[in-house]
Amino acid sequence: MKNLLLAAILIMLTFLSCSKEDDEISTTTDTTIYEGTWRGTFSGGSSGTWIYNVTGVGTLTGSATVADGTMHTKTGTVSASGLVNVTISNGGSNTGQFNAETGIYAGTWKNNDPNNPLSGSLSGTKD
Repeated sequence: MKNLLLAAILIMLTFLSCSKEDDEISTTTDTTIYEGTWRGTFSGGSSGTWIYNVTGVGTLTGSATVADGTMHTKTGTVSASGLVNVTISNGGSNTGQFNAETGIYAGTWKNNDPNNPLSGSLSGTKD
């Protein structure tokens, strides 16, 4: 009987010692470390310059200016880990990674034209 009582107490202590917070995975959603202006160049099937304005809540707006002077607007998001996903006004997209420690951005871009598919890379820094 003592063994049964001891087992019941140990089981209860096991469940009581765990809290809901212990069971939840911590997810960081703070994007303020990426907040500010980032700018750089893109190259590949087309080339030019880009600029992103990032808010502390992870939204991104900006533009890209192609070497021929054509300008495209950009909108997107930044995750807490610095992952960038952008939609370009011409139907294209780019993805990349902000590094808050070094202030460097690296990514890739592609257009959405099945008749003239273009792609390339982006690089830049935080102001």
